[in-house]
Amino acid sequence: MLLSRKAKEAIKTALAMTIAYGIALSLDWDKAMWTGFTVAMISLSTIGQSINKAALRIVGTLVAAVVALTMIAWFAQDRWLLITAMLVLVGVCTYMMAGPRHQYFWHVLAFVTVIIVMSSNADPERSFYIAVVRAQETGLGILVYSLVALLLWPNDSRADFETVVKQFAATQHQQYRLYHDRMMGKTDDPALQSVTAAALQQQNQLGQLRAAAQTDSYPVWELRAEWQRYQALVGELAELLAQWRESFNELQALELKTYFLNLDDFHAELDQRFAQIERLLNGQAAESQPSPIAVSYT
Repeated sequence: MLLSRKAKEAIKTALAMTIAYGIALSLDWDKAMWTGFTVAMISLSTIGQSINKAALRIVGTLVAAVVALTMIAWFAQDRWLLITAMLVLVGVCTYMMAGPRHQYFWHVLAFVTVIIVMSSNADPERSFYIAVVRAQETGLGILVYSLVALLLWPNDSRADFETVVKQFAATQHQQYRLYHDRMMGKTDDPALQSVTAAALQQQNQLGQLRAAAQTDSYPVWELRAEWQRYQALVGELAELLAQWRESFNELQALELKTYFLNLDDFHAELDQRFAQIERLLNGQAAESQPSPIAVSYT
């Protein structure tokens, strides 16, 4: 019987959680549920994504243990200073979670620190025990799931990454065409909002899947510098398209062809370049080479 990808991922997660729970209970570890939570949290669709998230979780847990024990050592005798220190930490972590990198690390750092401090009632001995148990069970969950994912139906991120790269290129091309039509005063296309939302979602997926594919796919790792450069370039293009969209109202009030003599030729060249990029990403030879062109002003 052939199993779907969803069924395989469900079986792997359930098997890893059962094994992890069994080991934790057989060792008589307290809070065995933390092992199961770890398996559930790092279980993603590809090995690379799971490993990257697991790395952020274990590093965040270890740093949180150090931070929590330090807070208790400094402020165990003053509950208000302890609470203030936790509030500052959670605030900093919340701010950093809005950044472009390692959001999950800051998420784990915040909630694990709070768990260790609050569960121990600021008792140094109890807090050390909870920190050790939390680190042990997090590590166990990561180890068990990683072994199961590697041995049972391993699935790398390369195919998903390449699919998103092609989709994002096509979406940006469609964005350019729709924005050009809008700038030239044509009726607002109802697909404009949905295409813009899809581009934002695909841009986020591109960054996540590139990092995952670099972890579990050697061909992507070998060309990591080129892929990072490509991601940076399409990110700059996305920013330019967003700035262009914000200026529609001002541009529509102008007779652009009066001021820019070769605007149609410039548009045709850019449209052709977008089309050739899509062909190259789909493994096809380019039909033409880009021609240098500049906008002529009156």
